[in-house]
Amino acid sequence: MTAKELPLADPIAFGYHFYAFPLAVMGTDDRSRDWILSNYIHLAYDESPGSPVPFCFCLYDYAISPWLEVVRANRDWVNATGVDPVRFCRDAVDAGYYVYLNLDDYYVPSRPGYGVRNGSHDILLCGVDDEAKTFSTFGFTKEDVIRRSTIGFEQLRLAYRSLDTVPNWCPQVYLYRVRADASYDFNFRLVRRSFEDYLSGANVSIPFEMFQPAWTRRYGIDSYGPLQEYLADYVTGKAEYSIHFLHVLWEHKRLMRFRLDRMAELLGDGLAGLAAEGRALEKQAFNLRNRMLFREMSGKAAEFGLAEVDQLGRMRDTEQRVLEQAVDLLRGWR
Repeated sequence: MTAKELPLADPIAFGYHFYAFPLAVMGTDDRSRDWILSNYIHLAYDESPGSPVPFCFCLYDYAISPWLEVVRANRDWVNATGVDPVRFCRDAVDAGYYVYLNLDDYYVPSRPGYGVRNGSHDILLCGVDDEAKTFSTFGFTKEDVIRRSTIGFEQLRLAYRSLDTVPNWCPQVYLYRVRADASYDFNFRLVRRSFEDYLSGANVSIPFEMFQPAWTRRYGIDSYGPLQEYLADYVTGKAEYSIHFLHVLWEHKRLMRFRLDRMAELLGDGLAGLAAEGRALEKQAFNLRNRMLFREMSGKAAEFGLAEVDQLGRMRDTEQRVLEQAVDLLRGWR
């Protein structure tokens, strides 16, 4: 009998599963932190009506990292092999791989749709217990927190096979494993160039046009404009509530604060003042997020209004000044 639990770190950002999962896996090796902080700088705002991910960190591929070994398969490939999905996932976890795939919420006990409605949603398998006939899973639960849960073997089999008939736009079956032989030092040149692109609102999808068409988005500092427009529409009742916008904003400022702290640690006191301003921006973003949550949960509209929209503009101005100064300090790194 096999019982195996793979380690997971608290992901440094977790607003969406597609980046929370690889961050939780690679975060089990503390050395990955310099790679993470050299990336996760770009933001993109998709103004297309009904966009499933309107505001998010922008990376070409969230699974590409020197710290991750990634095996990319899909449902068609798994189904074509004829292997039972439980056996496939069990053997993968036993070999030390985390399994990232989509399941039908109706059969997943931790999900809000359990026993209520069908719907495809992504999840990470991170453990197996042959005696209990369960998998350990990781992801957002019906309590709206991201944590470990369990799913039975038969429940997983049903949840997987149900997506043969339930609409599912995410057929990926990815296997993640940490690369123990990886190394990556904090990349000052990359960070400086990324700050410059962020400040100019550059379309950072253009360098990857050899793989896919460039995306039409509002990038970097320019994403504040549509974000303010969304919040103004929300407080006046013209847009539906979604905490994702301010949650992603807070995560971005949180990583920026960690990044500036790390730069100050490596380069000395010249960046200490900017790191302090980064911490203040993170606190403001966190408070904005929490005030929006409180407004929605309490129904007290006065707790979150147009003053918060105006505060976003001031945050934008502060961030622009801080990053411009950081770019000046980093110009010697070529």
